[in-house]
Parts: sequence; structure tokens; C-alpha cells
Amino acid sequence: MAHPQLRDSGTQQFLKDGAAVLENVTWHELKVNATGHFDIMAEKKLLRSHERVVFQFPLYWYAAPAVLKQWVDEVLAVSDKRWLQEKELGLVVSVGQPLKEYRLGGREAIPLSELLSPFKALAQRLKMQLMPLFIVEQFSYQSEKQRQKLLIDYQQLLELPRDFSFKQRQDWFEDKLKKMIAVSNIKNKKELELVLNTFTARREQLNDLKDDLSFTKKENEFD
Repeated sequence: MAHPQLRDSGTQQFLKDGAAVLENVTWHELKVNATGHFDIMAEKKLLRSHERVVFQFPLYWYAAPAVLKQWVDEVLAVSDKRWLQEKELGLVVSVGQPLKEYRLGGREAIPLSELLSPFKALAQRLKMQLMPLFIVEQFSYQSEKQRQKLLIDYQQLLELPRDFSFKQRQDWFEDKLKKMIAVSNIKNKKELELVLNTFTARREQLNDLKDDLSFTKKENEFD
């Protein structure tokens, strides 16, 4: 996590709370030591212990905060690709402008993919697997419903495989609901059970529809 004023960021505190409830996820804020530098050995040890590395930061003047650039300069080396290769690299980037502005004809006139291309080059040089870009758009203007969707998408980014399927998303959501029910009080438990039952019923309906479509397709193949 790279942010010069993390405690004042509603966006990052929201995401931090979302990550805190997940197992096997480490929230790591980039901080220099008393000498103004990073503890390189400690940072590399943390990198080695995880299969997925996520750079999370706000976009400031079309770039990541300076502390992330310093971390890359001090901690990473080309020789690290021996043990970094095949690890996954994700980017979670928050922006204050609507995404439509980051394109030709928009106010910014430059696609985010182009602004963030140095990270693509970094992943290629270290032979890491670059994950799809995850953008948090104008968090302060989002509705409660939009924030709930953001939370689910963010947690799935952290926990699910890189190329996760729709079924894996469904399994993940159902598992989270069951865990929430197990630790909820009576009132919330009933509400969550209703959500789970509705979700399960609709999931079964969707599976039945897929089976019907598959059966129809096979019938047509024999016609």
C-alpha cells in the first residue's frame, strides 16, 4: 500500500477494512526507516512469502506516489526474477476523475493503461504474471450499493485465481455468506439466511437454464 496520507483516505481505509477479514492476505504499508530507506531484507522476505503481489495506490499527477518508486528502486533487482518469476502482480489504482476522461477526447486524453505501462514493463522484466488492472473510480461519489460491489470485487481480486471463472465467483460468494451466518447474531443471521437462500435458488435456476440450452443445442446438432 503506497499512500502519503493513508489515515486521511476514505478509499484506502474502506479497502483496508475489506482486506482485514480475509485469510492469507497481508496488508503492508510502505514505510521507510529512520534512515529514509527501506529494510531491503525484510521487504524481500515478505515478497518471497506471497504468490501474489498487489501494488495499491492513488494516481497522483499521472503516476504512483513517490514512495512506491523508491521501493521499486531500492528493493527490486533484475536478478530477483529467479524467484519472482511466475508470481502474480496486481495493480489497484484509485482515481478522482471518471474513467471516461482517461481516453482520447476525454479531459485527460491518455488511457490509464498507457499511464501505468511502466508496471507492465516491470512485470515483463521480472517475468511476473500481470493481473487485470483494478480501478477504483471516484470512491467519494459512489453509492452504498456501488461500494458493496466494489468491496466484493476487491476481495475476489485478492483471493480468487487470476483467471477466475463465473462459477468460482459464485462459490466464493456462497462461502462468504455461510461464514457470515455462522458468526452473526440472531437478527442478522435470519437476514443473511434469506440472502443465501435467494442466491442459491437463483443459482440453481441459472444452472437449469444452462442445462436446457445445452440440451437444445445437442438436439439441433442431431437434426
